[in-house]
Amino acid sequence: MNWLIWRQHRKMFIILTTTLILYAALVIPTGLHFWHIYQQALAVCGKTDTCGQLNGNLLESGWDSNLNPSLPGGGVNLVVLLILALPFLLGMFIGVPLIAREYNDSTNLLVWTRSTSRRRWLTTKLVWILISTAIFAAIFAALTTWWSKTGNTLYVNRFNTVKFDLQGMVPVGYSVFAVSLGIALGTWLKRIMVAIGITLVILLASQIVVGSFIRPHYMTPRVLNVGINQNTTSNGNGLALSPQGPPNGGAAWAVSGALVNKSGQPLNWSSPPESCVVTHPNENTGVGSASSHTAVASAGHRQADAIVSQNGGPAVDFQCLNNLGYYWKTQYQPAYRYWDFQRIELGLYLALSLVPLGATYWLVLRRDA
Repeated sequence: MNWLIWRQHRKMFIILTTTLILYAALVIPTGLHFWHIYQQALAVCGKTDTCGQLNGNLLESGWDSNLNPSLPGGGVNLVVLLILALPFLLGMFIGVPLIAREYNDSTNLLVWTRSTSRRRWLTTKLVWILISTAIFAAIFAALTTWWSKTGNTLYVNRFNTVKFDLQGMVPVGYSVFAVSLGIALGTWLKRIMVAIGITLVILLASQIVVGSFIRPHYMTPRVLNVGINQNTTSNGNGLALSPQGPPNGGAAWAVSGALVNKSGQPLNWSSPPESCVVTHPNENTGVGSASSHTAVASAGHRQADAIVSQNGGPAVDFQCLNNLGYYWKTQYQPAYRYWDFQRIELGLYLALSLVPLGATYWLVLRRDA
């Protein structure tokens, strides 16, 4: 059986190996280039005490074309899209045809009539394909994590949804799940193109659901409460009200932030306390528009006179809110939980993989060929 599977799928294994080699040839030199540029920038900014400004402009334009015009702008985005698409491609073009093509070509019947049971045939194929997928995805993810070292160090935002999906252990679990799902749908439908379309839709939906609705609840968030006056920032028009970020800045993940009263109830900006509403801010304080949804006013540039309106609501004196006991409540995941979240999500996807694999066994063993 092992020799037969190698003969059947050796082209696929060669393509995966070649893809890894080409990817390594791309990310290793560019990763070294990014790190070299970052070290050069550190050496320069250390002399002028401006290193805090690096994360605002360094490596922000594709391959950092400002520092090296010979490299094409937008290349980083291309690599990111390639990595994000990897599990989808594996699921659609490796998982779906694995059993479906056997049924369509009737090669499964040839094997089953030569003293090889359905269970052994299916188990051997699944072991080969899933182990190969896990190894391929692990090497791919390791290269990506190493390649992202400069960005992780510079922007400390590994909890960012896209970056979290690209690095660490998650791509391995998601790739195994994608291939398992593709195998099950291909086995069930036996129509490769239809199964590919359905696989794509389910994978997209699962990634959105896990990233947006399940991931924030892996562990109970920490809570940070900060007074309003400690959250005042200057934006050129005066003083603006903004939520306090979690400790360590972008290294932590701010799950939610809201201005709440003493009872913990969020402020309704469309209907704030009447005593804090400024009736005619334009006439008395000179409100300046900061954006289409936010207006900021300052009378004499003093904290006590800062006026804020959001989402089209009335202008509010935030010092008045402070006197009423309002404060910023931020829920966040500390930076040290990053690898815990990675392990949890890896386990989640591996557990989800058992569902389509179980369905595949049921279909192959119970259904007529």
